[in-house]
Amino acid sequence: MKLQTVRCGIVVASLSVGLLGVTASAQAAPGAEHANVAPVGPFKRLINVHSIGTACGKQVIASASGRGRMTLRIDDTRSVGTVLSKHIEASKGVISAGVGWDVTKSHSITVSGAKEVPSGKYGTLDAYTKYAVKKFDVQEYLDGYTFTIQKGKKAYKPIGVCFKYTQR
Repeated sequence: MKLQTVRCGIVVASLSVGLLGVTASAQAAPGAEHANVAPVGPFKRLINVHSIGTACGKQVIASASGRGRMTLRIDDTRSVGTVLSKHIEASKGVISAGVGWDVTKSHSITVSGAKEVPSGKYGTLDAYTKYAVKKFDVQEYLDGYTFTIQKGKKAYKPIGVCFKYTQR
């Protein structure tokens, strides 16, 4: 008789008897006590995920400038990726599942805008990425206990464009 321990603590016993070329074997099936085995962990998940509105990025993605009387125009398409808070202690897969979009993929946004510059003035039209923002906490499960390990982290999904016009 051989005993073999398998993952999750299930013991399988196997017995082989050979009689005149006939072989019989028996195996113990997992009992009901093994049906609801809790995850061994550790694993992480996002909790308290909620939208906090929109925000404009800080980096100029397109710009036009000139002396008036003229119309400044920007027409472009850009590929922009998701921006995440620094040092999030969860995988990108966990974050994607929690916020509801794939944080590893870029999004195509159309940058299109125009602004009239008055005669005698110098104008600048700058375009920035507009983001939908979700805020969340990171929770870890370990040895049957749940811990909130990070609070107030954010994910920024590109959804469009913000414009800023200045003149002098």
